[in-house]
Amino acid sequence: TSSLPDDAVITSVMLKIKKLSVTGTDPFTTHQNVIVDISAGPFGVSALQETDFQAPASKDFAGMILNAPVDNWFSAAMDKTAFQYINVTGSTQFRLKFQLDDNDDLGADTIKFYSGDSVLLDYRPVLQIEYYVP
Repeated sequence: TSSLPDDAVITSVMLKIKKLSVTGTDPFTTHQNVIVDISAGPFGVSALQETDFQAPASKDFAGMILNAPVDNWFSAAMDKTAFQYINVTGSTQFRLKFQLDDNDDLGADTIKFYSGDSVLLDYRPVLQIEYYVP
């Protein structure tokens, strides 16, 4: 997001992620939807750490990913109140978590999404930002 003009007025933000695989039962059927938190900068240090999952967000519940993929792409429109946390001078991070952390069935039910460092460029997450410059 650092490539945005410093005076950009954001009008729309959409996060899109592509499903890679599911193990066990699809968590969307047992763990509900995916909540998206936002941080204007990293949640912790620059490299992903386990503690990042407990770090405070700039805004919790900035958006929600529903079980409504299109060609295995899932998307979440960010709430307008989250726009202020899009860091136009640096990085913006998103943290994803299901509404329910566990369904207590003692089984491994996981879903994998392509990451930002995927060798398949067309499958990397996409952040669509619409804006204007006054």
